[in-house]
Amino acid sequence: MTIPGIRLSAVLLLLVAGASIPLRTEAQTLATETFRATVRSEALLDLTASSPGAGWIERGREAAAVRVFLDGEDGGGGARQQDLLLYGGAQPFTYRLSLGQVAPGEHTVRVELNREQTARGLDKVTVERAAIRLIGETDPEFTALAHAPVLYARPDTIGRFSDVPLLMYYETERQGGTTIYRYTVIFSNEDGGTQTSGLMARWGRTTDIEWVSEVHLDPGGRVIREIYQGVNHETKDFRGKRQGSHPELLVASVNNNFSDEGSSGLRFAPEPLPFDLSGASRELVMDRHPWTYRVMAEEMIREGKITPTRTLGESIFDLRRYLYLDVRSTQRNGAVISFAVKLKGDPKWYTSNLGINSYKIERSGYFRTTVPLPAGVAPAQIERLAARCDVGANPRTRDEVAKATTVACDLQAINRVFFLDQQFQPTATVRVSFAPRTLAFGEVEEIVIAGR
Repeated sequence: MTIPGIRLSAVLLLLVAGASIPLRTEAQTLATETFRATVRSEALLDLTASSPGAGWIERGREAAAVRVFLDGEDGGGGARQQDLLLYGGAQPFTYRLSLGQVAPGEHTVRVELNREQTARGLDKVTVERAAIRLIGETDPEFTALAHAPVLYARPDTIGRFSDVPLLMYYETERQGGTTIYRYTVIFSNEDGGTQTSGLMARWGRTTDIEWVSEVHLDPGGRVIREIYQGVNHETKDFRGKRQGSHPELLVASVNNNFSDEGSSGLRFAPEPLPFDLSGASRELVMDRHPWTYRVMAEEMIREGKITPTRTLGESIFDLRRYLYLDVRSTQRNGAVISFAVKLKGDPKWYTSNLGINSYKIERSGYFRTTVPLPAGVAPAQIERLAARCDVGANPRTRDEVAKATTVACDLQAINRVFFLDQQFQPTATVRVSFAPRTLAFGEVEEIVIAGR
């Protein structure tokens, strides 16, 4: 799998067509090349690699690991390094990495095997292509790239192939003369925090999407403020170390929040990709990179979190049994919303919240949820789809009862309805006939399936 549509800016091909190196020999270097920057630049690396026999789904063969060095002869001596787990598996896959800022002049990139972090059942890595892109300081992308965070892996994930950063993206906001860049990472899962069944009901996925850091710049490009998401989702001012202008942060909690103190044995620097999510849910980033669904599903299977039994907690159904809904809605005055599906020939209604009030969605805007269905359900079997608006908390006092009567859900859009196919890729959208409507508390309204 490769990532199409890469814009090449000052592309420098680094070697390698089909170089295959056994992991358990003395040969360690996969690629090395010298390149020249004519101006101060952010350097990006597109690395297409595979590991024959690897599979994220299989314990003991999860992924090979490589380490990338910028300048210097080894891991010390001033060399800048980062790590990469080849979660793309046995098929060629293009990983997009940030090498950080480089000064004018010659620089050397070297890619080598990381035997210590490679799954024990693997013995080979193939690098098919590597290319450097240089984004010069006058390029519009430069400033956003220059402030992207570098992440140290949570120590208890090292060697476990768990909660791996898959993608980083950034959003841009302008407030008067201030420019704000906000950086977010999509992790393959979260080992703690919300239970898996709750993730599917409230977020429509088992990946973990966490904002990492945010930088505020004045019109001259000077940093006014830099913040990050600390443990327990606390917003904190960044006071830690930097790699040039890049803040360094440690993944510090089991639900993938961060600290500006400490480090670990794995250091990740994915290239931050620009996204405008002002009119879309965060999961659009996954849709644009659908391979993330496969990694998400395979990690659930490998960690033993998939069960055929209807249950709650850490175990859930096969992710191909869920109907995924992308929705825009505003919940007012303490409202919560949920969804339900009825199948042809089946008297039951299947709900997104599984009968649990806290699994309903109270947040407004664009969001995802899912409805678990029997195995093997096809889109044509969906007879009816409905939305329900409820009061989020049980009213007990007279004031609470009075407030509950003002609860409403403004259902504004059903943007996408889909399943995952046998390869855990999103299917074509199930078309619905929809007009915006407002639901009062306790009301249920049908969303018509197009053509029915």
